[in-house]
Amino acid sequence: MSKILIFRIGVIMNFYYFCIMKIFVRNIAIFVTLLVLCGCANVVSPSGGPKDIKAPVVLEASPANNSTNFKGRSIHLTFDEFVTLNNPSNTVLISPPMNKKPTYRTSGKTVIIRFEEPLKPNTTYSINFGDAIKDLHENNVFSGYTFNFSTGDIIDSLSLKGSVISASTLKPDEGFYVALYSDDNDTVTLDSLPYKVKPNYITTTDKNGEFQFSGLADKEYLIFALNDNNSNMVFDLPNEEIAFYLDLVRPYFIENKIVSKRHNDTIQSDSLSNNDSVLEIKNSEFTSYELFSFVQEDSIQKIFKKELVEAGLLRFAFRYPADNVSITPLEELPDTFNIMSVYSARKDTVLWYFTPTKDSLWISINDGANISDTTHYSLKPRESVSRWRRNQEENKAKSLTIKNNLKSGKLKPYQPLILSFNEPVTMLNEHDTTWLIADKDTILNDLHFVKVDEYGFKYQLAKELAPETKYQILVPDSTFFGFRGLTNDTIQLSFGVQEESAFGNVYLIVEVPGDLPQVIIELLTEQGKVVEKHILTKSGELAFEYLDPGKYKLKATLDQDANGEWSPGNFAKRLQPEKIVFYNGTLEVRANWDIDLDEPWKIEK
Repeated sequence: MSKILIFRIGVIMNFYYFCIMKIFVRNIAIFVTLLVLCGCANVVSPSGGPKDIKAPVVLEASPANNSTNFKGRSIHLTFDEFVTLNNPSNTVLISPPMNKKPTYRTSGKTVIIRFEEPLKPNTTYSINFGDAIKDLHENNVFSGYTFNFSTGDIIDSLSLKGSVISASTLKPDEGFYVALYSDDNDTVTLDSLPYKVKPNYITTTDKNGEFQFSGLADKEYLIFALNDNNSNMVFDLPNEEIAFYLDLVRPYFIENKIVSKRHNDTIQSDSLSNNDSVLEIKNSEFTSYELFSFVQEDSIQKIFKKELVEAGLLRFAFRYPADNVSITPLEELPDTFNIMSVYSARKDTVLWYFTPTKDSLWISINDGANISDTTHYSLKPRESVSRWRRNQEENKAKSLTIKNNLKSGKLKPYQPLILSFNEPVTMLNEHDTTWLIADKDTILNDLHFVKVDEYGFKYQLAKELAPETKYQILVPDSTFFGFRGLTNDTIQLSFGVQEESAFGNVYLIVEVPGDLPQVIIELLTEQGKVVEKHILTKSGELAFEYLDPGKYKLKATLDQDANGEWSPGNFAKRLQPEKIVFYNGTLEVRANWDIDLDEPWKIEK
C-alpha cells in the first residue's frame, strides 16, 4: 500500500472520529441540562388563587335605598359580581304584603324586582331579601339586607326587634312569620285581624329565633307570630303554631353608632372623620320583645274515638277531660250485665269494663253543649282472620295479663314490688300456699298485697325488701280476680334488690311564687325523659333519691290552672302559655354520692 493511500485513510478516520465525538459531547450536554432542570423544577397544578368567601356587595341601587317619592314599577340592584337568585318568591318578604308577588330576574350583575300591582300612595315599603341572593360561583349568600323606599314625601324610619321561643322547650323557633297589625281597620277588630287579613308588616325569624322590622310608622302595633303551614299569612289552621305579645307595642328609632379605633369610643356616624378607623357598627339599645310559641288547643269538646277494644271493654276518647260528659245505656240491662267506668289520668278517656252477656247495646253520649251522640254498639269482637291469632287471643282471655316493675330482674333499694293487671282487680283471695325465699331462708304464707290505685289495676307487695338481697316469690293461681271474671295463673318471680352505694341522691330547696296555686317540678334525663315528678303548693325541700349515675336537668312548670300539666295559651282569650323554667346547670349524679345544692332554686313568674 502506498504512503499516499495510507495518509488518505488516516485523514478520513480522524474526520469520522471527530464527528462522532462532537455528537457524543453535544448529547451529554443536553442530558446534563435536562437533569438540572428536572432537579430544580417542581411540577404543580395551575392555581386559581384563594377561594372567594365574600358575599356580593351592592354598588348601586335605583332608586337609592331609603328614597322617597318613588313612582316607578321596578327596583334595580347592581352588585360587584355576577349573582343568582334562590327561590325569591318564597324567601323575599315585602311589607306591607302584596296581593300579587313581584317578579324577580337577573341581568348580568343586576337584580331586577318588578311590582305586578300598583303601590299604595304615601306608604313606606320594606323589602327583606333573606337568603335569596348568592354570588354565581361560590354561592356566598347576600344576607341581612333590607331595602326601604316610600311612595310619599316621608319615609318611616322606626324599627322593632325581638325573638320567638318555643314555650314548651325554650328553644329558638326558626322560620316563623312575625306580623305587625295596626288598629286602623274599621270593619275588623284588632284581636280578629290575624284570623282574617294580611298584616301591615311581616318578617321571619332567623336560626336564633330573632326578628327585626325597619321602616315602621310611629304608631302602636299588635305583634303576632305564626308558623304558617299553608303560607297565606293568616291564622286559619288549628295545628299552626302561634305566639303573641299581650300589649300593643310602639317601635323605636335605631341610631347607628360607630366605634373608632383611634378614639376607642363610640361616636356618631355623621361625626366620623377621615382619620377615624372603623372597628364596628353598633345599634343603640332598645326594647326586644320575647314571644313564646305554642299550638292552641281547640276549646270545643269533641269525641275522638268510640270503639269496642276487646270483649268486655269499650273505649271513649275525648279532646278534653270528660268530667261533665254523660255516657249512659239507652235500654234496660239484665242483672248479669255490670259496668265499671274507669277514667284515664287526664280524664279525657273513659273505659267501660263490662261483663259480656249481651250482643249489642245502644249508648247515649252527651255533655249538654257540644256533644249529643247516640250509637248502637256490637259487643262481639270481630273474628281474627288468622287461626293462630284467634287462638292466641282466646288463650289470653282465659287469664289476667300481669306485668311487674322489675328492670333486668332488679329493684332499687326500698322500692316496692308492684304487679299491674290488664283490668281492675276487684277481689283478692290470698292462699296459704304462697311462699317467699329471702336469700336462702324460705318463709311460707307471708305474702300480702295492697291496692295502689283507685280502680285496682296495681297491687303492691306489702313487705319491705332489704338491699343487697335476692328474693323468690310464688303466688298460686286464682289469687287475683278481675272485674270481668278473669283470674291469674301461678306467679313465680326471682329478683334482687340492689345495694344503696350504686346510686346517688339530689337534695335542694325550691322557692315558688306565693300567688300561684302550684308548681310542677320534674327531674329529667339529659335526653329530656321524665324521671320523677313533684307538685309543690309552697316552698320547701325536695329529695330525688336512688338515682342512676348520669346527668340530669331540673324543670319547673308554673301551673296556673292547677291541672298537673303544662297548658298552652289561647289567643282569643288572651292567655299566654304556662311559663317553663329550667334550673341553670346540669346535675351530674355519681354512685354513692349526694348532691346538696347550697343555694335555693328561686322560681319567679
